[in-house]
Amino acid sequence: MKRIGIISAMWVEVDILHKAMQNIEQIDCCGMRYYKGRLGNANVVLSTCGVGKVNAAIYTQIMIDRFGVDTIFHTGVAGSMEEGVSHLSVVVADSLTYYDVRREQLLSLFPFQETFKADAALASMLLDCAGSGAKLGMILTGDSFISTAERKYELKAQYPLALCVEMEGCAVAHAAFVNGVPFGIIRCISDLANEDAACDYDDFEQRAAQRASGIVLKAIERIGAS
Repeated sequence: MKRIGIISAMWVEVDILHKAMQNIEQIDCCGMRYYKGRLGNANVVLSTCGVGKVNAAIYTQIMIDRFGVDTIFHTGVAGSMEEGVSHLSVVVADSLTYYDVRREQLLSLFPFQETFKADAALASMLLDCAGSGAKLGMILTGDSFISTAERKYELKAQYPLALCVEMEGCAVAHAAFVNGVPFGIIRCISDLANEDAACDYDDFEQRAAQRASGIVLKAIERIGAS
C-alpha cells in the first residue's frame, strides 16, 4: 500500500490533517517531529519543515529516506502574483521555480531543471477537490517574504506565468524530483505580496492554511478509497 508524505512549513498548515489522523506514531528526527498514521484508508507521514528552502529540502529528503513515502503533498499559504488571485484563492502547482537562483545555474548544473513539474494526476486531483475557482499554474519560491508592490512586479515581469510566491514549494519539488517521487503542491492566498502583506498575512493565515490542507485531506481520502 502507498505511503503518502504530507509536509508544510508551519503547524497551522497541517493542523487539521493531524487532527484527522488515526493510529499515530510520533518520531523525532533532526529537530522536527514526524507523525506516522492513517487518514481514512491511506498510510501517511506528516511533518512540518520550518520556513525556507533549505529546511524544506532537508525534511523532505528525510521523509523520503527514513519513512519511504512514494507520494508527497506540500500544502501552505502564499502571496498572490496575479490579478484575480485574491485572498483565500487556491493555486495548484503545475510547475515551480526559484526566483532567487539564476536561470543559467538551474539549467547548466544538476539536476538541469529550470522548473520542476508537479505530477499531472495529483495536480488534477487537487484541482478537482478544490472546486470551482481554483487555478493551475506556476508557483515561485525564494527565501524572502515579498512585501512591496515594486518587488512583486519585478518578479512578475521575470516570471509572467507565476500565480503566487512562497518560500518552500520548489525545494520540496526539487527533493522529490531527484528521488523520482511524484508530488502535488497546493497554496492558498494569505496576502497580495504588497505593502499590506504583513497585516493581511495575520488576518488570513489561518483560514488560508485550513482551506489548502482541507483540500489535501479530500485528495488523500480519495486516494485511500481507490
